[in-house]
Amino acid sequence: MRYTINGKKRTARGKMTVLEAARSAGIDIPSLCDNDYLEPYGACRLCVVEVREKGRKGWRVVASCLYPLKEGLEIRTDSKLILQHRKLLVELMLARCSGNRYVRRLAKRFGVKRPRFGGGDEDCIMCGLCVRVCSEIVGAAAIGFSSRGISRKVETPFGIDSSKCIACGACTYVCPTGAINMEYERVIELRKNEKEHMCRYTLMGFLDEAVCMLNYECARCEVDQRMRDRFDTHPAFAMHGRLRGAAAAGRVKRTGKKGVK
Repeated sequence: MRYTINGKKRTARGKMTVLEAARSAGIDIPSLCDNDYLEPYGACRLCVVEVREKGRKGWRVVASCLYPLKEGLEIRTDSKLILQHRKLLVELMLARCSGNRYVRRLAKRFGVKRPRFGGGDEDCIMCGLCVRVCSEIVGAAAIGFSSRGISRKVETPFGIDSSKCIACGACTYVCPTGAINMEYERVIELRKNEKEHMCRYTLMGFLDEAVCMLNYECARCEVDQRMRDRFDTHPAFAMHGRLRGAAAAGRVKRTGKKGVK
């Protein structure tokens, strides 16, 4: 497949998005909601680019994480219009999360000194990573979006039911701003229960019927440390990657959780 990006002709094999093609060509396109393990979502819109399809005159602004690469496609990743779009988006994030360190570093990168739209004290940028990892990778679907517009937020069902949460910490792991602390809140609830607690690695499908003996003080747990040292990422991602690789090889079907020895 032949395409042009920033005036240079390139070739690619197989299906991929414009974002993937750009990165394979060594071109940096910022994205906050993109993750190799998750389906494209297009929430942050920082990855916008200009494209022109073969045989058409006009250029369009699209989210590169969602737009498929096509034969003869022309792409502009750093035009004046695109840079203006990204700067405005970061300015809106800063207006929402004016005190968040991550957002402030992002604003500095794009040259945004002070938002024109006031300043809020939120930490969540609505990237959706926590919701998607809980649903797509862990399979718990313990959190989701509620309300609309400026009132939209991430929370448990009806804001009270967290029984589906297994305290795996995957949502905390992927959150770029430190806004999500579902793992900590759920652990506090679980510690109030005097019954035996199932190890979160059992609930994720890594261990067979292991019981937590430390009352969810995972920082002192040898199993927890061993898992993190072994995979060098959150175990939920490691497990999902193995299952996905096996499914691609035709060895297992992605229909449920399976233990990883």
